[in-house]
Amino acid sequence: MNIAQAADIYPSKPIRIIVPFSAGGIGDTIARIISPRLSAQLGEAVIVENRPGGDGLVGTQYASRSDPDGYTVLQVSTPLAINMVMRGKPRYDLTRDFEPVACAVRSTLVLVVPSSAPSHSVADLVAYAKTRPGGLSYGSGAVGSVAHLSGELFSQAAGIHALHIPYKGESAVVPDLVSGRLDFSFASQPEALQGVASGQMRALAVSSLQRVPTFPDLPTMTEAGFKGFDPSSNYGYMVPANTPAPIAKRLNEAITKVISEPAVQERFRLLGMTPNACAPDGWSSTVKGEIARWGPVVKAANVHAD
Repeated sequence: MNIAQAADIYPSKPIRIIVPFSAGGIGDTIARIISPRLSAQLGEAVIVENRPGGDGLVGTQYASRSDPDGYTVLQVSTPLAINMVMRGKPRYDLTRDFEPVACAVRSTLVLVVPSSAPSHSVADLVAYAKTRPGGLSYGSGAVGSVAHLSGELFSQAAGIHALHIPYKGESAVVPDLVSGRLDFSFASQPEALQGVASGQMRALAVSSLQRVPTFPDLPTMTEAGFKGFDPSSNYGYMVPANTPAPIAKRLNEAITKVISEPAVQERFRLLGMTPNACAPDGWSSTVKGEIARWGPVVKAANVHAD
């Protein structure tokens, strides 16, 4: 069967979305919101397959080696771009080994502290840090995660010392944060919403340039005195290099329709995420921009995984 024939009958069997992180995380949640609606658009089952390991390395390598036929789709997020600059030998190249398909959503973070902390604002937290000889501690779900590097950015901008404590996943950070063993964290909005609602966390600011619907009264980091502070995670989809263009186009059209559905948009907004449908070239530009953006941060923080 030639490429044109394959594209004409695509899809004719189940499609897998490879999420290179564990089940239950934000990326997994995004994929599981999208997959049933994508299945309805394409007329075939769309299965979410988690392949965690190596901070996304295992699943990404697996996807890159899959047949370029449109039946293996990689969910790409900012941590995969960070990996490319954090690892001396990342063993994959998002710009070489994959074809862009579509953007999906953008997720911003929330600076949180334990509810027992003395800090009620970002300024309070900075002032508190400067009274502590050893500085503060903060946690994230992995070395090189957006939450980790957000803490590095904040520490550099505030002129404070903060020790990063890596955990195995964001949910593992929560017990030590709420107990006060950690001083702060840049949490995902779902984690922050849950922590604030339970009275265990206090939110100080959001990491976006604009206020967010989930925390309408919470200032941005720019409003708190950190101009241009805007770390976030972008999520979208890619397929292995050399996938026929008509198949990538079909996937883009279907994903764009799903992201544009009011019910899907509302679900993402309730999770503190911004729907962000775009064309393949837009997603390609976003990925390249993420690689360029985080390179200097990784270098300044002397973060490496190899």
